[in-house]
Amino acid sequence: MRRASPLLSILLVLLLCGVATACPMCKDSVANGDAAGSGALPNGFNTSIIVMLTGFLSVVGLVSGVIWKGIKGSL
Repeated sequence: MRRASPLLSILLVLLLCGVATACPMCKDSVANGDAAGSGALPNGFNTSIIVMLTGFLSVVGLVSGVIWKGIKGSL
């Protein structure tokens, strides 16, 4: 069961993502807007969000890894 727990949790998260609903104003978002001349603005917003999240999650992963290695080294 210990080996199957991560797989079951990943499967549960993926199944719940399909059930989750978005906010009611998502239809008015920039990416779905019909604004004339918006060009690549929505794609720029999406790319900048992905870049910022990548940096943040990299730092969180690095800090978590250092803490994990410190705890495992002290045992």
